[in-house]
Amino acid sequence: MKKAMTPRHPRWNEFTERLEGVEGINYQPDSKEWKCHHDHRFSTAILETMPDIDIPKSLKYFNKNNGHCDCEILLNIGQ
Repeated sequence: MKKAMTPRHPRWNEFTERLEGVEGINYQPDSKEWKCHHDHRFSTAILETMPDIDIPKSLKYFNKNNGHCDCEILLNIGQ
């Protein structure tokens, strides 16, 4: 059964690390720059590679919890 990606999901840390890294927003603490397109393109692409994740439910959860784009998932929902 597919499950939504939330902080309670056992792979949440893996997801957020990937979202923060080069395949996601590529956050660089020293430069304080990242590449967010104000949508969920990176999170969706990452979730597509993770088996048994319900992507529509995950996106709904993100939006409901102030994760309206990739960087807001990291900033508002947290790691």
